[in-house]
Amino acid sequence: MSEERQVLAVGTLPDGTPFTVGNVCRHQLATLGRGRVTDRGCLECPSHRAEYDVRTGKMDTGPQGMVFGFPPYSAAVRAIGSLVPLSTRRVSLLDGWICLVDG
Repeated sequence: MSEERQVLAVGTLPDGTPFTVGNVCRHQLATLGRGRVTDRGCLECPSHRAEYDVRTGKMDTGPQGMVFGFPPYSAAVRAIGSLVPLSTRRVSLLDGWICLVDG
């Protein structure tokens, strides 16, 4: 999908800094825009709680839970999420709106 047509997850970090990243979790393709921003400033997947660093797009914490939280599995998914990070786009705040920055 071209960058111009990509669906993005948009939000703000706890300090008010805006961000935007690709909207699809690397684990099982969940919609990240339905997730939440953690106190650490990561975007948490709503399905299995994998966390993404919104500055780099890399998966910071692998999937959690009874099945997906199995340490070797979670580590493997996290490695993939680091090798194939979410896309990130530069944004700024303009009159309270989060706007994409060209270039």
